[in-house]
Amino acid sequence: MMQVCIRRGVLCSLRRALNVRCLSAVPAPQLDSDNGVAAVPDHVSSIADQICALSLHETGQLTQLLKERLGIGDIAMAAPAAAAPVAAEQEPEPEPVIEEKTSFDVKLLGIDSSMKIKLIKAIKESMPELNLVAAKKLVESAPCTLREGVPKEDAEALKAKLSELGGDVALE
Repeated sequence: MMQVCIRRGVLCSLRRALNVRCLSAVPAPQLDSDNGVAAVPDHVSSIADQICALSLHETGQLTQLLKERLGIGDIAMAAPAAAAPVAAEQEPEPEPVIEEKTSFDVKLLGIDSSMKIKLIKAIKESMPELNLVAAKKLVESAPCTLREGVPKEDAEALKAKLSELGGDVALE
């Protein structure tokens, strides 16, 4: 039968094999019969009460003193595992809402001179307030703004129609 002792929280099974006495063997803690938790000695309980009564400044001083006496350097503490789910439960930042432009200015930048007449007729049809002479002057004065504040669908349809007829059209 192999003897096993607890040595600083680690099982020491070499005791029997080496015939060496384990000097730092710690007896198992006594458990409360009610809840199965190890009983806390009175002097440890009183130290805990004294620490709980310290102010934040005094706690910092105690920490520094213990680090000096025990030779412990500053150690970067890892976040506890229980904090990870809390971070996941936080609401993500809402994405910035990008307002889509709904009205456009239709600009005639240039024309194909061989398609000039068809382009003048198309502009007169799309802008009924213009007569033929005004539409001709508008086409010849390119680059110019044809319409302002046009809804997106209408602006794209006008651009497609005028581009098909040889006009260089831009939406802004």
